[in-house]
Amino acid sequence: MSPSVRRWVLNLLRVAVTVVAGIVVVRMIRWDDYWAVKEPGGKVATYPLDQVRAVTRVSDTEIRVDWANGRQSRAEDARKREGFLSLFDHTNKPLFFGMMLAILLPFSLLALRWWLLLRGHGFQARFGQIFFVTYAGAFFNNFLPGAVGGDLTKAILASSGEERKAAIAATVILDRLIGLAVMIVLGSACLTPYVGRFDDKRLAYLIYGLLGAMVVGYVLYFSPLFRKILEVLPFKKTIAELDGVFRAAREKKALVAQAGGLSLVAQAAGILIIYGLARAMGIPGIGLWMFFIFEPIIFIVTALPISMGGWGVQEVIYEQTFGTFGGIDPNQAIALSVLYKLSLILVSIPGGLAFAMGATQRRQAGPPPA
Repeated sequence: MSPSVRRWVLNLLRVAVTVVAGIVVVRMIRWDDYWAVKEPGGKVATYPLDQVRAVTRVSDTEIRVDWANGRQSRAEDARKREGFLSLFDHTNKPLFFGMMLAILLPFSLLALRWWLLLRGHGFQARFGQIFFVTYAGAFFNNFLPGAVGGDLTKAILASSGEERKAAIAATVILDRLIGLAVMIVLGSACLTPYVGRFDDKRLAYLIYGLLGAMVVGYVLYFSPLFRKILEVLPFKKTIAELDGVFRAAREKKALVAQAGGLSLVAQAAGILIIYGLARAMGIPGIGLWMFFIFEPIIFIVTALPISMGGWGVQEVIYEQTFGTFGGIDPNQAIALSVLYKLSLILVSIPGGLAFAMGATQRRQAGPPPA
């Protein structure tokens, strides 16, 4: 196959992938109101409003669902939830669109963080390419497991044409670890002045437990024992490239400090955006302090590869944090989760278009690492 034909085939494949992904992403958006039925066993299924005729609570733990076709079934819970059109209908429109546009700011800061890490480890990538790779990763993150799918997408796109592919992947992992560490520290610092407000101490145990686990993990990784473990692992070349990036970061304190500072600003901006969405929805009883305590936990949990795009998991964690610990109406907490997720989907669609147009491609190979 000639280079020109191969290039055309790859371009067509990239467009086809984007079209399919775009269809999947758009179909994930719940435009109309719907029922969320928690079936016995904990699985939550969703149904259009016209499929459910009535819902009756028969006990503290059981619901009877009368279906439009005449059948009945039992469920643990059933709630009517608003789709995007209903949520949008009663939001403050200027504030909502302002918050949607502002989502691009954290994307840009996270792209800048990764770009600095790449340059600090000898990769001379263009910032424009890294921004579009990050943007495309956010798009594909909508229907891949947790944040892992987006990170994998970033690693694949950025390593195209690069010899040290494992080192590229290591910068993606390092980028994620720095962000995770800042999230944990931010959550811990913000919780401390308010820890007395919570009768239920599980939240404090979780946040401070994560902080302790982070410190222990750091100490163990750089211990002589872990070095001996690495020496007996297979794929020594790949392991060496990964380990080299992680250990070099320990010596590049100024670089890590810059990346950590960008993480803090990006996460604070993201939290303020979600708070702005809550204000646009007119949710009563919300305080900014809640968001700086709860959102780092939510970011961490939804980053785990538990569900596609974090759907289901994010709603549950919003309900538990803002509802159980924050005293907000659980339905409004879930509605905020849905509106934020839908806003992310809509804002990230241009990232998929950028991928289709080739904006994520490497134009020229960088010089050998210093």
